[in-house]
Amino acid sequence: MPMYLDEIWLNETSADNVKKIHAMFQGVLSGATGFPEGVTLKAGPWASNEEAKIILVLDIQDHAKTFVTFSSVMASGLVLKRKLTPIVDWKAMDDVVKTFQAKPKAKAKGKK
Repeated sequence: MPMYLDEIWLNETSADNVKKIHAMFQGVLSGATGFPEGVTLKAGPWASNEEAKIILVLDIQDHAKTFVTFSSVMASGLVLKRKLTPIVDWKAMDDVVKTFQAKPKAKAKGKK
């Protein structure tokens, strides 16, 4: 399952924009407009208390299918930018560490 940390910076420069942003995300979350095909919300959303952004964890089957939807949202002026970070379960780090496990060194010829 291809998981992404999705950070979306919002253009909260006026009360009107805040209301429009809230309504837009409420529509997505309630299913009225929904996510693009192949996108499932796995965790969140959360709002940052330090920046005008919302954070979600998404399962995105085909990132290319989100392009039109997100480009349209960007063109609306309600969103400033988006950062998608691919993420994996911590177990994947166990697998990385295993590749670094000490392997027995071969003895050089002629040495005891």
